[in-house]
Amino acid sequence: MSNPSARSEERRLTFPPSYRLKRRRLIRSLFDKTRDDVQTVAVGCVRVLYRVVERDALRYDVPLQVGFAPGPRAESGVERNRIRRLLREVYRVHQYTLVDLFLCHPDEALIVMILFRGAPEQADECVERDLPRAMERVASRFERPPDSAQ
Repeated sequence: MSNPSARSEERRLTFPPSYRLKRRRLIRSLFDKTRDDVQTVAVGCVRVLYRVVERDALRYDVPLQVGFAPGPRAESGVERNRIRRLLREVYRVHQYTLVDLFLCHPDEALIVMILFRGAPEQADECVERDLPRAMERVASRFERPPDSAQ
């Protein structure tokens, strides 16, 4: 078995289409206020909504699917696209923080929606600073504590 540091150097930092959250039914479920299985994490200018689903609900056999929303303060299409590109790029570089959590779960998957809620002119600094921290907080909620009974 290879050590984790060597394995992380071998990883490809791609973001294939199968990892993109596109199904309206799944996206709508993240914004449904009556659901109690939707969790949220807010760090600075980024809010992350996530939920564990059956892998059969996704069209692909992937550990997670993620979507991005630039928020209402981005008024022009140019601003929305730039913020969405920033969110995707920072997520792509740090994606294994979340992907590794569900690789070992063949029947469960994570759906994630990453929302930008800051000022568009500050997006460059705050997305790079806040999105990795938000992803680490989500990952920490799924880490299982060691068994104290042993």
